[in-house]
Amino acid sequence: MHRNEKGFTLMELMVVIVIVAILAAVAVPLYINYVKDAQRTEAKAAIGAIATAEQAYFLKVQSANPGQAATYGSLAELEAADLLDIRDAKVKWDFEISNTSSTSYTVTATYRNSNPVIGVVYTYNQGTTGGVFTD
Repeated sequence: MHRNEKGFTLMELMVVIVIVAILAAVAVPLYINYVKDAQRTEAKAAIGAIATAEQAYFLKVQSANPGQAATYGSLAELEAADLLDIRDAKVKWDFEISNTSSTSYTVTATYRNSNPVIGVVYTYNQGTTGGVFTD
């Protein structure tokens, strides 16, 4: 008697599982990198808004006090002057402006819920390199 049996053998199922495992092993790290890159891009966009606000603040201070050297402002000063609105980015990122002087400033963005820490640093030097991002 011949029975017409249909289905997959154990070997065929094992081959499929191995192929899926290999694809997952390659895809997961790539996906994680894509997510981190997207997060960094979000921070860079907010830092771009901060840099624009810094330039406007510098010109505002310079025009208000022509005899004094103008400086770049802190995050609170930019927001108080209505030059900056990054509330959406602040939900996920912490921003800090440091090393403000009459010629330079540094903006640091740190992602809140990540391990290891995801950060973006933007350094601006007036008249030399301009702005430089480092991840």
